[in-house]
Amino acid sequence: MLARTDSRARAFVLLLLLSLIAATIGGRLAWWHVLEHDRLAAMAADQLAQNQEIPAERGVIRDARGQLLATSVQVFSVYATPPQVRDPAGEATILAGLLGRPKAEVLAKLSGGKAWVWLQRRVDPVISDTVRRLALPGVGLLPETRRVYPTAGAAPGSTLAAQLIGYVNVDGTGQYGVEGAENARLAGSPGHVVAEEDIAGRQIADSVQIAKQPVNGSDLTLTIDSGLQHILEAQLFDTYTRNHARGATGIVMDVHTGAILAMATFPTYDANRYAATNPALYDNPAVARPYEPGSVMKAFTIAAALDAGAITTSTKVVDGNNLTIAGVRIQNADRYEHPWGHGAITAQQVLQLSNNNGAAKIGLKMGGERLYQAFRRFGFGQPTDIDIAGEVAGTVWDPRSPNASGALTTAQNAFGQGLTVTAVQLVAGYAAIANGGTMVTPHVIAGWTDGSGTYHSTTLPTGERVMRPETSATVMKLLLGAIDGGIARGASVPGYQIAGKTGTAEIAGPVKVRDASGKLVTRNQYIPGWIDSSFIGVYPASRPQLVTLILLHRPATWGHYAMSQRPEAVFHLLAPQILDYLAIPPDRRTAPVASR
Repeated sequence: MLARTDSRARAFVLLLLLSLIAATIGGRLAWWHVLEHDRLAAMAADQLAQNQEIPAERGVIRDARGQLLATSVQVFSVYATPPQVRDPAGEATILAGLLGRPKAEVLAKLSGGKAWVWLQRRVDPVISDTVRRLALPGVGLLPETRRVYPTAGAAPGSTLAAQLIGYVNVDGTGQYGVEGAENARLAGSPGHVVAEEDIAGRQIADSVQIAKQPVNGSDLTLTIDSGLQHILEAQLFDTYTRNHARGATGIVMDVHTGAILAMATFPTYDANRYAATNPALYDNPAVARPYEPGSVMKAFTIAAALDAGAITTSTKVVDGNNLTIAGVRIQNADRYEHPWGHGAITAQQVLQLSNNNGAAKIGLKMGGERLYQAFRRFGFGQPTDIDIAGEVAGTVWDPRSPNASGALTTAQNAFGQGLTVTAVQLVAGYAAIANGGTMVTPHVIAGWTDGSGTYHSTTLPTGERVMRPETSATVMKLLLGAIDGGIARGASVPGYQIAGKTGTAEIAGPVKVRDASGKLVTRNQYIPGWIDSSFIGVYPASRPQLVTLILLHRPATWGHYAMSQRPEAVFHLLAPQILDYLAIPPDRRTAPVASR
């Protein structure tokens, strides 16, 4: 006889089993609906919606006096939602002609599987108005902004300070200059537009909506004065043209604050038409092109030697135009007129004559390592941290490094060959000479206004003292003498004391030569006639306010580096305009006009 099974025990086991299954399912549902809700919702949204970024309204850029230099205007961009397009071929024919795009390209977008596509970004108002009137199914318009630069530059077909300001590309991202360096602050935070789809990938009707409003960017105020900028551009463009130069750079800076009042470079471009511009013009040569500066570096050699006590203003070095180091003969620029040199000369005469032998001997007297360290303190071989994109550091060789040549490197550094600097480094160094011996940070941004309307001034680091105030005063007197009694007297301005220095440096380039075996090889060597010619002036010298650099890159030359218009002559024409514009009073008596 079979044993009787206890039905109550069997029911209890079954109930326990069902309870465990229910608890597992319930726990899993709770996990999905509570703990994983946000993540799963986001995944679902990603699967059922297509997000498109809407750029924020970019902040404007104004000059120091409030003039508009860069702004944004509202335009419309054409988009399509292919699931709603009723006649892809017919609409493609219409839109291709209107947008100036190949019909096959437009048709592919209209008949594709995406819920959302751009057809053309930032179209002209005539086009957007036409699209609006056509009211094609599945085709719409979204408001965006386009960057415009309303102020014309001095050169035909250019905008003011184009390479300093930079431009904004089609995606709304700042490129080069201030636009590139301050892109995050100017751009703000983008918004988003969403187009929802069902599980079959079909767009849900009327689902296109703005999911997040954009947050507009901050407005920038520059240190640049548009009036001065135009004066500088006009004078610089004139000499750039006269000299048939490959390039020209000019900077006007406040010696006490480092504020750049004007910065111009040629060739330049129209930032409103950047896409039609040679990309080689985007970089700003004032910060991005290192070059061998030549004799303008002699002021730093003498300043460093005076400050270190290696020389005094009475110290004399012998110039015989025959200094030879490691088999290399160092000669003076006036070697044809003075083949045997000038004999015993002081630091003042080194600057007045722009004497290479004398500068080299002062550098050697100071010592290569101390001169190298002094140049580094003056900011050479390292970025100035100017608020413009694209700055490079330049190169100054330590005479003891494997890439240098010991005493020869020291001698060459002393008169500005064999090392590279940028134009902005040079004006910063001369500002330290002018202001009593303190380095300043060159900058073009005075401050910015945030979304709440609060203005924030640019905070600058405390400048490092690089020489004693008395050394600064002494070097200023020597630089004043270099103009009044030297080869740069053409830079003089009636009624004003001008301190300054000329510089002419040979330029190296690739040249095909034959090596010892007769094989044709390419080497980098100095090319006859290729020079960078410059003048840098500090004024008024009795109470320094401004430093100005004029630099001509590869001007057309003949004879012994003669050219149509030398940089000191450009300064002579430019400085009076700047002084008059800023209402800076004279600091030197002029001869009285004879009474009639």
